[in-house]
Amino acid sequence: MGFLSILNQIYDEEILRKLNFLKGISLFEGIGRRNLIHVLESLQERTYLKGETIFAQGDIGRALFIVLSGKIALARFDPVTQKDEVIAEVHPGEFFGEMALLEEMPRTASAHAVEETRVFMLFKIKLDSLLFARPKIGVKIASQLAKVLSARLRAFMEKPEK
Repeated sequence: MGFLSILNQIYDEEILRKLNFLKGISLFEGIGRRNLIHVLESLQERTYLKGETIFAQGDIGRALFIVLSGKIALARFDPVTQKDEVIAEVHPGEFFGEMALLEEMPRTASAHAVEETRVFMLFKIKLDSLLFARPKIGVKIASQLAKVLSARLRAFMEKPEK
């Protein structure tokens, strides 16, 4: 087996591993493997080091983040204590920052890597291109996004007062 053949096999295995990972993300539910390739092509991969800021509260949101490995802490600034309060942790297979796909508005929380963390980023501009080029994929993502936002809003509204 030649070097190029081995390189292609490793590349193919990596692509298959990423496609299988994406298949388990609720945002991409109902999208077949063939169409997931188009989604994968729209994603950008990045590694954040422990303690690194992904985005700060108030930054304009332009991307959704999917955690491949590691852990992210989401925190909001508390004006009373003058400190950041962790409101959630995001683990592999989970995503955050989804509101940026709908509107480019200031982030409502900060995100920091708790440990070295790899993420996929889906920028709004890439989703818009995907919606135009492959409307069926875009409709499925938009539908799933609406369900996720509805569930998160419901969970927030049902949370007991402190």
